[in-house]
Order: sequence, then C-alpha cells, then structure tokens
Amino acid sequence: MILPGLASLPFGIGFGVAAAQKGLSAFETTLMSFTVMAGTSQMVALDIWAQPLPLMALAVSVFVANLRYFVMGAALQPHLPHLPWWLQPPVWYVTVDQNWAVNIAEYRRGHGDLGKFLGGGFVMACIWSGSTLAGHLAAGGLLSDPATARRLGLDFVGVAVFVVVATILFRGKRDVAPWTVAIAAALAAKWGIGGNWYIVVGGLAGGLFGALRDLRKTDVRQS
Repeated sequence: MILPGLASLPFGIGFGVAAAQKGLSAFETTLMSFTVMAGTSQMVALDIWAQPLPLMALAVSVFVANLRYFVMGAALQPHLPHLPWWLQPPVWYVTVDQNWAVNIAEYRRGHGDLGKFLGGGFVMACIWSGSTLAGHLAAGGLLSDPATARRLGLDFVGVAVFVVVATILFRGKRDVAPWTVAIAAALAAKWGIGGNWYIVVGGLAGGLFGALRDLRKTDVRQS
C-alpha cells in the first residue's frame, strides 16, 4: 500500500502550498491532513477559506464533496458484514479513494484482507500528512512562487490521482454505460447547478443506472 500512498505525495505537497497561501500554520495544515485525510474535501475547504470563517458554507461544501464515501462504504459492506463496532471508526477513517480502490479490487477477487486495508490506510495517513507539511514548508522557499507549482504540475495532481483510481476500478464493457451516465450527469450538474453538486449528481446517476440495470438482468434470469 506504499505505492498508492506515494501517489498522493505531489497532491499533498500541492495542498500544503495552498494551505500556506491561505494563512494556515504548518501545525494546522498537518493536523487537518491527519484528522480529515480527504484531499478533495480539504481542497474544497481551502477554496472558500476566508476570515471570518464561513462555517455554514464550509460544512455544506465539505459534506457534499464527501458524499461519495457513502457509496464507497456501501460497496465495502458486503465484504465486511460482521465488522465489530470498535473496528468501524478505523475502517471509516482509512476509507479514502486510493486505499478503497486497491482493496475493493482485492475483495472482488476474493483476496481482500482487513489488516491490509487498515494498515495501508494508516500508512497513507502518515504519507499524506507528511507531504502536506513538506508542501507548507516549501511554500516559504522553493514553491513560494505560485507559477513554480503550476510548472511542476501540482495543480493537475488531483485529476491524475482520480484517473488512476478509475483505471484500477474499471471492469470492462459492463462499466461503460454507468460511467457514461455518471459523466454526462456530472457535466450537466456542473454547468446547470454549479458548486460541488456535480460530484453527488454524477455518482448517484451512475450508481442508480448500474443498480437498475443489474436488477433488470436478475429479474430476466429468474423469469
């Protein structure tokens, strides 16, 4: 699980630079990264970070950005049906995009392991927190010029990470239709609604399409 964690290094550095530019201290940046460990929602929070802090807008935006974790948790549930209550918070904590993608693929192949899931997640938490700290420190020196970060491609890292996650999860022809629906719905929501709602709309549209399609196929087989 070290390699997926290392993939978040440039993303973490980019977040650390952005956090420094918003006025967060190195301690605040590292603490946020270790306790939240959700790069997308942390970036969303920084986008609207201001003084005084817009708490309601911040809470709603982060909630919307993290709604995909409900879907990810639902996908994990069949593989962890009898999880003890005291293990549930650690599992929620380590359910982040890269860790989830790698492990759900293993569970689908029948090789999933809860210890690997938890251990890999905590390794990623350390790598993510350390990289955001490094980015914050670099913002006062090597990356003090925003143009330097763009030249290094740090503003594209988030997109690159999600492309890799999507590649890992892609299962062939059966995923083409739901993904097409999700992309079309997300683009329509982005242009029509604005904000971060496209994340929710795209995920729900693609998920519902796939679920209804599978239910229809099941009914056909049974009849």
